[in-house]
Amino acid sequence: MSGFRSACIFTTLASFVLLMPAKSEAAGVTARAKFSFDALADCEQPSVKDFPVHAEGTGELSTDRTATLDMQSNIEGHTQYTAKLGAKPTEAAGGSAALRVAGKHTLKAIREYPNNYIIVYMTVIGNACSLRIENRLKPGKRQYAFQGKSGTALCSKPRIVRSECTPY
Repeated sequence: MSGFRSACIFTTLASFVLLMPAKSEAAGVTARAKFSFDALADCEQPSVKDFPVHAEGTGELSTDRTATLDMQSNIEGHTQYTAKLGAKPTEAAGGSAALRVAGKHTLKAIREYPNNYIIVYMTVIGNACSLRIENRLKPGKRQYAFQGKSGTALCSKPRIVRSECTPY
C-alpha cells in the first residue's frame, strides 16, 4: 500500500503543488485557504480496491509569488512544501510539478507522472473557495502511474469523492 503514498501526493496537489520543503520567509500573504479532500483508488499494482485517501491542511500565496502548503494525511503524515508561482516545473518524485496563474483568482497546479497529469484549480474570491481536480492520461497510456516510496503504483483513474476549501 506504500504505492498509495503517491495517491496522497496527487491529492496534495489539490490545493497547491509539491516542490520542496518549506522555509519561513517574511512576505505578505495575499490569499489563504483551508482544504480537505477524500479520494478512492483502485490499483492493479499493488492489488487494492477502494483504498481511501484523506488529507487536510492550509495553503497560502504570498506577495513574493511563493505558495506554501501545510498538510496532514493518512498516507504521508505531516508535510510542508513551497513553490514559486510561474517558475519552471521542478523535479518531483516520478515526474515534475509546477504552479501557474489560471485566472484573476485561480491557481493551477500541474503534477506530471510518467503516464499522466493531475491538474488542480483552486479559486479564491472573497469568502468563497472552490477546488477542481482533473486527472488526464498521456496519449497512448491506459493506466495512471503514481510514485511512492516503494515504487510505482499502477491504478485506474482516481476518484475524488469529496473536496472542499475555505478562505481564512
